[in-house]
Amino acid sequence: GVKKAVIHLSENLTLDEVAAVKLVILQNFDKYQNFEVKLSNVENIDLGIVQLLYSFRWTAERKSKTVHFNISLSDEHRVLLERSGFSELVNNN
Repeated sequence: GVKKAVIHLSENLTLDEVAAVKLVILQNFDKYQNFEVKLSNVENIDLGIVQLLYSFRWTAERKSKTVHFNISLSDEHRVLLERSGFSELVNNN
C-alpha cells in the first residue's frame, strides 16, 4: 500500500522549534505521499508553527500529496488560532 508518514508534535511549538519541525518535514517529504500531522499535549503554540504547517500542506497538495491534521488543542489555543485566521486548519481534523 501507500506509505504514510506520521509527524507528532507536542509541548512547546514556538518559533524556537520551527527549524526542527521544518527539517523533519523536509527529510520526509520526498519519501512519502501521505502525511498525518498530530498535535497533542500542546503547552505553547505560536503562529510561526501554524504558518509552517499551512505551507507544508500547500506545497504537498501541489505535488499531489495529502496532509491530514489531527489536532488536539486547548480551547484557549483553538480560539487564538481561529481568531488569527487559521480556523480552517484547526477545524479541519
